Amino acid sequence: MTHEPTATTTTFSHVILKGSAYEVGVLQGNLIKDIPGFVEFFRSGRDVPQKQDFGKTLLLFQKHCPGVAEEIEGFCDCVKIPPEHIIYYAASCLPAAHCSHLVALPSITQSHHVLVGRNYDFGDSMDDRRLCSTSIEGKYRHLGFSTMFFGRNDGMNEHGLSVTTSSGGIPVGAIQGLRPPIQEGLQFWALARAILEQCKTVEKAVEVFNDLPGCGNPILILADPSGAAVLAEAFGAHKTIQRIDGASSQQRLIATNHFVSPPMRQCEPTVFAHSRTRYQAIQTCLDQSAPNITVESVKHVLSTPYPMGACCHYYQEFFGTLHSLVFDLNARRAEIAFGSPAVNSWRTFGFSNDAQPGLFESRLPNDSALPDFWQPVG
Repeated sequence: MTHEPTATTTTFSHVILKGSAYEVGVLQGNLIKDIPGFVEFFRSGRDVPQKQDFGKTLLLFQKHCPGVAEEIEGFCDCVKIPPEHIIYYAASCLPAAHCSHLVALPSITQSHHVLVGRNYDFGDSMDDRRLCSTSIEGKYRHLGFSTMFFGRNDGMNEHGLSVTTSSGGIPVGAIQGLRPPIQEGLQFWALARAILEQCKTVEKAVEVFNDLPGCGNPILILADPSGAAVLAEAFGAHKTIQRIDGASSQQRLIATNHFVSPPMRQCEPTVFAHSRTRYQAIQTCLDQSAPNITVESVKHVLSTPYPMGACCHYYQEFFGTLHSLVFDLNARRAEIAFGSPAVNSWRTFGFSNDAQPGLFESRLPNDSALPDFWQPVG
């Protein structure tokens, strides 16, 4: 008998955040101030043991993520929470997600555009489920998904620069079973937003990546419309950069949840079966589709259920695909599926001035991973 997974439904939102940093903070506060559970969540930073002095945390944000403190100030003034109690500043309270991402350069795409693909895998009970179109005065406009309202876990900005993220091995977090912070610093969601708001090119994004002190083990793929792309891996202060461009022998990059550069493998050598299997599935798809990779072929591997593709339905194990996206960096266009792309439709977003907020009900097929899914294989 064939096993059919049960399914639940959940709602995603597209929000428009526009104005000064303080005004955007007030706007976000107004979205949740009458929902007690949300207010208490954002106040819960007071209950998280701090890894460093709040004043030092604030200075890090002011230096590396200018404007975010003003946005949080507006939010706090609206919902009547002291800034030092905001969960976002606690930074290590949530685990990083298990994700798959890729970039294909123009020489191997049918449109001769840079294509970026990404699945974001996590548990729906601990995710914002928010796509944000953000336009803050003095910052580059960007489109991406939020973490705890103020962070971004992926995105593309108005200049066509994209950022996608995953963790190298067991992610950093305060929850039991996760890796403790590797050093004092900021989480990946602060880094991703800093890059989206401050950078036009991959080279500038690399500067921000190298300069910002991180407490975790993120893997980033950075790409821009010129055909430059980077695989950036970090383990605390240890960082490596792999660059590709039109002149490189390699014309695509792939990342799941393990490091690939030898120096980073020394920091964290573990490779879990699920990470290797997703990496190989994406690799096979890109190699078979090149030199005519299309948006549809990227969607196909993101939508195909594990182990033949990258789509996972293990939401109760915090390993379910919550959103998928394909960025066309040259067209500044995003194709996005809310929830599992295996059972939900794709929608188009961009940077038009008439973009509208919206709510999207999506299906999440609940299944259970087999034991070998979690086995270390390297």
